[in-house]
Amino acid sequence: MNTSRIVTRYIIGTSFFLSLFITQNVFASSESIKTMAGIMSHLNHYPNSAEKETLNKLLKETTTTDIEKTLATAIINLQHSATAADKKKLSKIINDNSASRSIRDLATIIHNLDHQPSPADIQKLKSMM
Repeated sequence: MNTSRIVTRYIIGTSFFLSLFITQNVFASSESIKTMAGIMSHLNHYPNSAEKETLNKLLKETTTTDIEKTLATAIINLQHSATAADKKKLSKIINDNSASRSIRDLATIIHNLDHQPSPADIQKLKSMM
């Protein structure tokens, strides 16, 4: 086997495995997103004290991203709907094309919340879990 064939196979193999890794990270919801989607899927007006405690733990986790912390904070602050300050932050996330689909969907659901998620929103939330 000549050197160029070995290099070609190495490049193809490496590209394949990298594409699997990247695809999984782009489309899979993180544990934080899964947790927040679970809370939002049965939310009625605002999170209860146990859910707020769970969200506060997410805020302290080193693995929770800044965007996820913004989402968790917005959920903690919910009182029938998102606060005006949180809606501004959520709008930035919604319009950030570099954010994953699940993050933008969750931000949209929180932003548009009116007492509880709609049936369509609940389906999206369940797909994130």
